[in-house]
Amino acid sequence: MLLGASPGGIALSPLILLFFLMVGLVGAAVHANIYAYRKGTKKQKLQGSVFAGISVLVVGLLVYSESRCELKQEYAIERASGYIRSKSDLDIKNLSEPVFDLENCVCTFKYSSVTTKFDIFVTEYGELHFSPH
Repeated sequence: MLLGASPGGIALSPLILLFFLMVGLVGAAVHANIYAYRKGTKKQKLQGSVFAGISVLVVGLLVYSESRCELKQEYAIERASGYIRSKSDLDIKNLSEPVFDLENCVCTFKYSSVTTKFDIFVTEYGELHFSPH
């Protein structure tokens, strides 16, 4: 609750929850295997190993899915053009084609008119950021 109320907390809270889910899964797998291999039967050792394998698989999938950029170019175009259309002093014809940066998961547009020049950055979560020329 407190994390979501802070600036940037809405985007940060799910990442923190996923991190603690991964730590919990790995910790539970380690604990189960330590107990199984010290005091457990052959069946418990097998179950502990299966649980550890599933835990590693789930954590790996979570890390992989979080490391991928899910920003779609169509969505970025929609967000940038929607912003330009919402401003009466800006014209959509002055908006450049998008430049997509997969490494940083950002789509960049340049707005260039006779009187106004700036960059629009669309992030993965749909946030708009601006940079004057």
